[in-house]
Amino acid sequence: MEHDLEIPVTYKGKDLLFTGRLATFTYGYKLYVNINGTDVVFERDDEGNLRAIVPDNASSPAIEKGLIEAVIDVFKELQVL
Repeated sequence: MEHDLEIPVTYKGKDLLFTGRLATFTYGYKLYVNINGTDVVFERDDEGNLRAIVPDNASSPAIEKGLIEAVIDVFKELQVL
């Protein structure tokens, strides 16, 4: 099952809005967030921390690590995963 959502992020003093979808599986959840044309997957790792998986064929220029951390901070604040 999937649910569409909007993720508001403040990064480097700018208010950004990303689209995403929450996918539920029998074993858990994954959030797919479109960042600059690339679907980045956010999920919990084995220790319970949020991690981001950026595909090898990601957009150019590369997605800044700080931006990914800002998205993770939003998820932590909202307790999404």
